[in-house]
Amino acid sequence: MDIFLLLFGCVLTVLCIAFELYFIYAVIISKNCKYPPAFPSFGNMKKIALNEAEKFLSTADKPLKVIDLGCGTGGLLLPLAKKFPEHQFVGYDWDFFVCQILKWRARKLTNLAVVCDNFLKAKLQDYDLLLCFLDTKAANELSLKVSQEIKPDTMIISSAFELKDLTPSEVFDAKSYGMPLKVYVYKNSNNL
Repeated sequence: MDIFLLLFGCVLTVLCIAFELYFIYAVIISKNCKYPPAFPSFGNMKKIALNEAEKFLSTADKPLKVIDLGCGTGGLLLPLAKKFPEHQFVGYDWDFFVCQILKWRARKLTNLAVVCDNFLKAKLQDYDLLLCFLDTKAANELSLKVSQEIKPDTMIISSAFELKDLTPSEVFDAKSYGMPLKVYVYKNSNNL
């Protein structure tokens, strides 16, 4: 039993060190936190975002294109790509490591592509559904880009951060683990 606890403690220590090293790496390459490190969708926020995306994708009468800006390791993209093989999915993230993790996790999916680059370089006019979970600065930059580029019938699901240049058609209370989170849904050009 003591050996098991010792091994468990060593593994936990290595994981904690690796996690801390990742955040140091992320701060350095993110131009002093211009872009936040990857943080997975979680709790009620993830459930609501997935539910809204699934409702939208399941009613489509043609194959749709979905983009996740700041996709991380694919917490939203993977379940959607698996459930809806008729649609095309693209994940954008600036972080090389999380992109490699997502590429490995999605290796058997032919309908999911991963782009390791700044998502503000993405051309948004071809997408039918846009997913994002950002920080305030990135959400403000994306808000302006979205209002200029998307098609009138594009649906946007933004977890935790409102896109200030747009008016949400629905706002969901997504309180998770004591945090007052929201999910913002933008459904059509009338909301721009």
